[in-house]
Amino acid sequence: MPFRKGWLSLSKFMGQNSRREKKQLEITFPFLTWEGETVSFPPHWHDCFEILLITKGGIYVSVDEGIYEISAGDVVMINAGAIHGFFDPKPGTAALGMQFGIAFFNEEFISVKDMIFYNPAPDKTAIPEDAYDRLRHLLRETAAEYREKAPGYQLAVQSKLYEFMVLILRKTAKTAEKNRSSKSKQILSFVFKNFDNPDLTLEEAAGALSLNKFYFTRFFKKHTGYSFHAYLTKTRVDFAKRYLIESKMSVTDVAFRTGFNSLQTFNRVFKTLTGFVPREYRRENHVPWEGFENNYGAPFKKAENGNF
Repeated sequence: MPFRKGWLSLSKFMGQNSRREKKQLEITFPFLTWEGETVSFPPHWHDCFEILLITKGGIYVSVDEGIYEISAGDVVMINAGAIHGFFDPKPGTAALGMQFGIAFFNEEFISVKDMIFYNPAPDKTAIPEDAYDRLRHLLRETAAEYREKAPGYQLAVQSKLYEFMVLILRKTAKTAEKNRSSKSKQILSFVFKNFDNPDLTLEEAAGALSLNKFYFTRFFKKHTGYSFHAYLTKTRVDFAKRYLIESKMSVTDVAFRTGFNSLQTFNRVFKTLTGFVPREYRRENHVPWEGFENNYGAPFKKAENGNF
């Protein structure tokens, strides 16, 4: 599938133009499908999952901060809550689309949904052509079952979408896991390289990594178990502990070297996380200086990753 490489900024489309779609699915059977011409649509989001099969032409699709060039025969998968939009369609572009709520599947789907929907535009070069053809057929068969509404159509729709999800999961899970791991390393590396900046914000970190801040927030929490601010604070304190033990810097210098903008804040936060004020921590963990090369003029370098 053609892909416009890199993560491009969509900030000019965001803000006031980014809105929640108000279309609601049925409570008893949260699924709907449609087919027809596709036009430009500004960035928006909704609580349901969305799948598109481009049947004619081509269009650009934005999902969070990714830009994808989609052509006839391509499948697009959009996670619930993802900010997405459609723009610059070729004349006559058409698509088969469907939306469904999380209640459409059982609880097993919840544990794998992010893996399934990690890549909005599955790469056809990474999926055997017969498997990709099966994905297209399943979407067409699903839509036909819903339109015809023969007895048992709800079960048929659900079973075909289950098969679709299993096929996507098995063909792309390894690639998705590798991509997530790579992105996690990039994010954590940025934190470890920039924790000493007292003005570092979530927005700045997300922007430096070309990620939408809402996606960045969800991704960070899921893969670290912390909010960005909590993890940044923990990292600063972890480095401060090492400076206190392995260098001769004053407590004030340690505070500013680790990104705190005041000694008072440093003392308060350090005690909250360790149970000691910095001076007490240094005294309790005193290490003889013989053999240490670190000193005030040449403190150790910041780690490039999470290894201290």
